[in-house]
Parts: sequence; structure tokens; C-alpha cells
Amino acid sequence: MFILKLAGKILLLPVWLILFVIGLAVKMTVQTYAVVRGGILGFLFTLLIIATAYCYHDWVQVAFLFSLSVILYLILFAGVFVDTVLDMTRERIIDFIIS
Repeated sequence: MFILKLAGKILLLPVWLILFVIGLAVKMTVQTYAVVRGGILGFLFTLLIIATAYCYHDWVQVAFLFSLSVILYLILFAGVFVDTVLDMTRERIIDFIIS
């Protein structure tokens, strides 16, 4: 049984390394997207929604812009979810390797 656990730990080490590299790439992508979405696109969509509602009173365009803003938020949520799942998987693998 000890030999099987040792073999499993040795085989999981490259898997952990691959997950680490993928997690690093995902984390950098999510952080960059969060800055772009929160700083630039969020402000731009908010201004467009307010300006469209005030100037044109076209509620269809306001709803469309609002739905685009919600979609951008959901994309960010999905990225954070993937990042969290990768972190939890890496933690479980490292716990198994250490034990």
C-alpha cells in the first residue's frame, strides 16, 4: 500500500505543476479582465446607460446596454469561479502529496 501511495504522489507532482501554470495564467487573465471591466468598460457602460436614458428615452437601448453590462459581469464571475476551482484542486493535490 505504501508503494502505491508513493507512486500516486510521484504521478501527481506533474499534474500539480501543470495546474499551477494553468492557474497562474487564469489568475492573470481574470485580474486583467477585472481591471478592464471595472475601470474602463463599467464606467463607459454606466455613462452610456445614463446618457441614453436621459437624452433619447429609448428604454430598449438602455435594456440592451444593461444586459451587456450584466453579461460582462457574468464573464468575470465565470473566470473567478474557474480560478477558485483550480486553486481548490491544487490545494487538494498538495495535501495528498504532503500526507
